[in-house]
Amino acid sequence: MSKVINAEPDMNKKVKFDRGEMEERIVDIYVSADTLRDGETNTKREETADTAPNNGPGDQHSVHVQWWKRPSGVAVVCLGLLCVLLLAGIIGLSVYYGVIGHHNSTQIDQLHTSYNNLTKERGQLQSSYNILTKERDNLQSSYNNLTKERDQLQSSYNSLTKERDQLQSSYNTLTKEREQLQSSYNKERDFLSGRSTNLKQTCPEGWQKFESSWYFLSTETKTWKESREDCLERGADLVIINSDKEQEFLFKLKKTVWIGLTDSVTEATWRWVDGTPLTTPRYWSPHQPDNGDGKPEYGEEDCVHMRNNQSPLEAWNDLSCGIKLGWICEKVL
Repeated sequence: MSKVINAEPDMNKKVKFDRGEMEERIVDIYVSADTLRDGETNTKREETADTAPNNGPGDQHSVHVQWWKRPSGVAVVCLGLLCVLLLAGIIGLSVYYGVIGHHNSTQIDQLHTSYNNLTKERGQLQSSYNILTKERDNLQSSYNNLTKERDQLQSSYNSLTKERDQLQSSYNTLTKEREQLQSSYNKERDFLSGRSTNLKQTCPEGWQKFESSWYFLSTETKTWKESREDCLERGADLVIINSDKEQEFLFKLKKTVWIGLTDSVTEATWRWVDGTPLTTPRYWSPHQPDNGDGKPEYGEEDCVHMRNNQSPLEAWNDLSCGIKLGWICEKVL
C-alpha cells in the first residue's frame, strides 16, 4: 500500500478523468489515509502500553507531543501532503478540462457553422452543377442538330456537285454541237449567198425586184386561197408589207390585188402568212376593216386586198376570201 501511495506519478502520461471517477478516487484516497492513520495509532498505543512504565500525566503528554518524530508520523504527514497535492491536481485538472471543454464547445460551434456553410456551398455547387449539366445537354443537342444539318448540307453539296458536273458535260456537248451547227450554218450561208448572187444576176421573167425581194404580179384572178397556192408553187408567198416604201412601191402597180394578211384563224386578230401578228405599219382605208359592215351579202370578210383608188398609205380593205382578184407574190432574197 505504501509503495503505491509513495510512488511518483508519471506526468508524461495523458490521463482523462470523468468527474464522477475523480470524486470516487478522492474518496478512496481519504478512506485509505484514515485507515492507515487509525492502524498506526493503535499500534503505537499497544507498543506504549507494553514498554512504557506507568508514569503520571506528565509522561503521557510527552509521548503525544513527539509522535511526529516517529517514522509512522512522517508517513502520515507525507500521505496528507500527497492528498493535498492530489486534490490540488484534481482541482487543476477540473479547471483545465472545464476551460478545454469551453474551448471545445466554441470549436464545435465554429465547426457546426463551418459545416452549415459548407453544406450551403455544396447545395450551391450542386445547383451550379445541375445548371451546367443542363447547359451541357443543350449544347450537346445543338451540336447534334448542327452535325445533322452539316451532313444534310454535305449531301446537298454532293448532289449539286454531281448535277454541276452533269450540266458541265451537257454544256460541253452543246458547245460542240453548236460549233458543228455554226460550221454547217456558215457553209449553208455561203452556199445560199452564192445562189442569191446568181439569182440577182438572173431575174426570172414576170418578176420585179425591189430592195431585197422579188415580186410577181399575176395576170389572172383567183380566190385568196388559190392565189397563195400559186405563190407557194413559185417558191414564194403572198406579199408581206413591212415599210412605207414597200407599200408605195406596190401601190404604184395600180392593181387591186390580194396581200398576205388574214384573220381567218381568229376573228379580228390579223396575221401575216408567216404567222407574225399585224403591228405596224398599218395602211387601212378609212373605216376599215369592217367585216362587211354587218351586211349578209358581203359575207365574212377575212382576207385583205389592196385598192388602187385610194391614197398609197390608206389602201387596205377586208374582203370575202372567195372573191377572185389578182395577187402579188414575194420572194425574199
